[in-house]
Amino acid sequence: MLTVNADGHPVMSRFHAPGKEKRMVVILDRAEFMDWLTCPVDQAPRYFRQWPGELLAEPAPLDRVRKAQPEPPQSSR
Repeated sequence: MLTVNADGHPVMSRFHAPGKEKRMVVILDRAEFMDWLTCPVDQAPRYFRQWPGELLAEPAPLDRVRKAQPEPPQSSR
C-alpha cells in the first residue's frame, strides 16, 4: 500500500496521534492507471500525491468497533 504525507489534508490530518506524521493512501485517478503501471520506476513518485477530491469521514459507532475486535483464543485443556 503506497502512502503519502497528509499533514495538510482537511480530513486525513485528523488521524494518528498528535505530533505523529499523518499518512493517507495514494489514490490514482482512473485516467492515470495505465500511465502509472507502464512508467519507469524512477517516474512513479510523480503519481504519489494527496487525493485532490473530496473525502468524507465519520467515526464508526463504538458498538461496531468493539464487535470488530477479535476475541482472544479459547484455551482447550
